[in-house]
Amino acid sequence: MKTILKTTLKLLLRNKGFWFFLIVTPMLSVIMLNIKVADSTYFLAGLGNDNLLELESTDEKVAYYNNGNGMLIIKVYDASGSELSEYFLKSLADNGMFKLLRAKAADMDEAAFREKLKSDGIEDRMTAAIYLKADFDQKMLAGNSTEAFEIDILSDDGRCEMFETEAGNIAGFMITAATVSSGDPGKTMEMLNAAGGVKAEKEVVTLQNPDERALTKDQNNQKTRMGYVFAFLTLGFMFCGIFVAHTVIQEQKEQVLTRIKLTNAGSFTYFLAKFLTGVIVSVILTFVLGIGIMFIEEEKLGMARGQILLLTFFLGLIFCSISLLLGILFEDVMTANVVAFTIWSLSSLLSGLYFPLNATTKLIKVISGIMPQKWFVEGVEMIFVGDNSAYIMLLCIVAAYLTLVVSLGGLGLKMKKAEA
Repeated sequence: MKTILKTTLKLLLRNKGFWFFLIVTPMLSVIMLNIKVADSTYFLAGLGNDNLLELESTDEKVAYYNNGNGMLIIKVYDASGSELSEYFLKSLADNGMFKLLRAKAADMDEAAFREKLKSDGIEDRMTAAIYLKADFDQKMLAGNSTEAFEIDILSDDGRCEMFETEAGNIAGFMITAATVSSGDPGKTMEMLNAAGGVKAEKEVVTLQNPDERALTKDQNNQKTRMGYVFAFLTLGFMFCGIFVAHTVIQEQKEQVLTRIKLTNAGSFTYFLAKFLTGVIVSVILTFVLGIGIMFIEEEKLGMARGQILLLTFFLGLIFCSISLLLGILFEDVMTANVVAFTIWSLSSLLSGLYFPLNATTKLIKVISGIMPQKWFVEGVEMIFVGDNSAYIMLLCIVAAYLTLVVSLGGLGLKMKKAEA
């Protein structure tokens, strides 16, 4: 077995393609860990009580911010950008039932808003929109709230009526403060801020799906980065493993396995030697990644470096062994390459590494549960919230996949032996 192991490693180290995936994919993963992910990238799942969020522009879709927590999604076109408009929006957000997505649009007039709403009402998925006019302050201070802002209801959700009522109540309160302050902007804001300190306190309780974990905004961004990292790493493991599979395919063609059997080293010994080669490849690739993340602050990673490396090694065991299985099952190198790429691309897509699958059909969710990466993303979430059972879960996942690969690999070797 030692001879087979040494020979396989020598063949791998002479292969330039092997070195490419061994070095480049971990380095790409390190680059992804350094990239700042926008809050909208992972659809802002589990943002807590931060219900007034900023959009980069009026073209940004608010449908991406629907994290399934039951809040009413409101798009805000803010042409005012003043202290009074800020107070108005924050008071609406404090209600706890509405999620406001504000796009600052200083140059937007009422005609432009109407035109924009025509397209957004069709292309975007929002329940209501509110337009704060450029002269919001003047109209509010003059006691004319009906001309200060405009609300457009875009769905038949019953809570929209509650939103209109709440907006009217807040506007009425602001007009009262403006009247008492004789329309002085500074004094009005002072009175509103002082009144804010004596408002009756309320507690907003969000009922969370027991299958979901409450992550902070930063943790969601870190989780998004880890999803991309897993995509690159699985590509590296898959194709580093496929080079091991190439040696199996070549040796089958050259009857090397038959000659090995004549030395009383059976199929199991041969398979075990190739499997251990995959383990060594996983260790090397994990080591290369470890060198890269040494230059990244641990706080930016969201978890300890050792935890990332452990997850990486577990992931490597699964995908290197799958690649080895392809070498046993297929007799053609090109076929094995195509199947390996197909497995990598589909598994990354269906496991939710690129985008969440919360709104997909039950069938897609069932298929997602078969993909190894899906469970590693789950493990990342569990580690973020301090759930140490993540390691037991991942060990079980690795054991399950390795058992499946070993069983199918043994069956494949027996079939090859019968054909011979």
